[in-house]
Amino acid sequence: MHPDLEKLLQRDKIDAATAEKLDLLAPGTYCHHKSWGSGRIVEWDRLGVKVVVDFEGKPGHELGMKFAAMSLSPLDGDSFLAKRFAAAEDLKALAAADPVALVKLVVSGNGGRISLDQLEEQLSGHIVEPGKYKSWWESAKRKLRENPQFIVPAKRTEPLELREDDFDPSEDLVAQFAQARDLRAKVKAVDSIIKEIHAFKDHEDRLKSLVGEISEIVRKGVKLQYVPAVELVLIRDELQSRIKGFEAAEGEITAAEILASDEPAIPKLLEELSLTRLRQVLKSFPAAFGDDEWMSKLLGLIPACNLRSIGEIAAYLDSVGQREALVAHMANGLQQRSLTSDALAWICRERKGLAASLFSPSLCLSVMSTLEADQLNDEGLVRSANRLRDLVADDSALIPDFIQGANINTIRNFAGRLVSSASFDELTRKSLMARIIKLHPEIQDIMGGREKKKEETLIVSEASYADRKAAYDRLIREEIPQNREDIKVARSYGDLRENFEYKSAKEYQRVLMKRQSDWERELKLAQPTDFANADTAKVSIGTVVELEPVAEGGPLTYTVLGAWDSDPEKGVLAYLSERGQAILDRKVGEEVEFPLGGGATERYRIVSIRAWRQS
Repeated sequence: MHPDLEKLLQRDKIDAATAEKLDLLAPGTYCHHKSWGSGRIVEWDRLGVKVVVDFEGKPGHELGMKFAAMSLSPLDGDSFLAKRFAAAEDLKALAAADPVALVKLVVSGNGGRISLDQLEEQLSGHIVEPGKYKSWWESAKRKLRENPQFIVPAKRTEPLELREDDFDPSEDLVAQFAQARDLRAKVKAVDSIIKEIHAFKDHEDRLKSLVGEISEIVRKGVKLQYVPAVELVLIRDELQSRIKGFEAAEGEITAAEILASDEPAIPKLLEELSLTRLRQVLKSFPAAFGDDEWMSKLLGLIPACNLRSIGEIAAYLDSVGQREALVAHMANGLQQRSLTSDALAWICRERKGLAASLFSPSLCLSVMSTLEADQLNDEGLVRSANRLRDLVADDSALIPDFIQGANINTIRNFAGRLVSSASFDELTRKSLMARIIKLHPEIQDIMGGREKKKEETLIVSEASYADRKAAYDRLIREEIPQNREDIKVARSYGDLRENFEYKSAKEYQRVLMKRQSDWERELKLAQPTDFANADTAKVSIGTVVELEPVAEGGPLTYTVLGAWDSDPEKGVLAYLSERGQAILDRKVGEEVEFPLGGGATERYRIVSIRAWRQS
């Protein structure tokens, strides 16, 4: 014990416990107080039985010896708090110039690990201004994550840790891969390895071993985790390309092999992959399906793909000189009315590029038909975003491009369907109609519902009338009441501004109300019939029409039935459809012209007309 303390103890100025603690707080020693921060012991005042301490911002502060012994903690000279007292200005400069070095000082000065709350407590207000600490830490954290010597916590409740100076980052990166529990986690681990590839400068053997391990993991896991297995193979290939002189092992599993093993899973794969990985997969198609089939396989995916995937498929085919095949495939889809809303959206988006030859005025009617079909047939998906609908609403030049060069009948037909469409809210419909009226003021009457032609009776089959009536009854008794309940439940979730469920339920309510109005009007106008005694002297409702091509093409057989009886796959045309209207009232020997995609047409001659008989 220090002689001065022994004398104070002998004179009963302090007790033994105080003397024992003060022995660790000799003059020149760094210390810490929970309220006043870091300091250094200046002297012991034996006469006044006091300890004099220079604190941060509080120099020459006097404390009674017993109080000092109880409230002060001695600091090692290497601790950050001691360095903060001794060289605060230098540390402030370091915070600005090299935040990683400063954090390293703090963590190492706290035994190699520190909580984020403790870190803030030791820096904010002392080294970093309180108002700037948050932004400073976010910037420092990004740099720390790039430094393998630090373990940066994902949660604030976890500690920030510093690895030993002899730490081997390549060994740790491989360990992280081994510890990853599923294929997606392993993809992230390999991505980290590629980013830190320089850490393997002297350990390329570890990378070669890792490549072989990845291949085995993929082969075992591909059936259960198809998408991440493909991602892992692709990132393995990228890793292989970074290893000098590396040659893939014979029989190594490839992306092409995985694609060929499960074709139905490919559309979902393309949808989930990042853009870079998606493009890599598309390049694997020739290897997966061979020179004779890969292109037809790729084109066959289009109906099941979303807009982004279709765009990438088209771009890839164009890049390998297959633009004509792509355009021909899309043109055939337009002719067969088989293109999805995403495929039509791609044509609209690429109307001045790859799809220029497919874009024509008649496309606007195909777009409306598809939107109407999606609205009626995909009730479960009506709440989700419709990319074709959004494109029509958001692309201000699309409608003017649609109607440029179109005849007035097409324009009026398009405008009429747009006004009554349930795919758009009222404000959007008005905005879209304004684009048409600006170019064709003569159709202004459609907007106000002042069409001069009188509403005509709808001729429908007895079966389709029964189906529509049943659907209407289901709408009134089940769907609308259920929607009201959905709105009530969604409203109970709180804050309507951020309540997705409420907004979706209200949007669906507008769809249901529009559907109710339309169906009530149509059922009122409908005239059910069994099509008996059809007039076979000309094409009329309830007749079967045989047509032969004037030039190229095969023979066609169409059955013209009621407004709700369309079934193109079976050759059944609703009399109000485009082709139904084209042949209605025509006689044997007359020729009719059907429009195709890209402005082309095909010409047919009517060779026979007979009455339809219900089977």
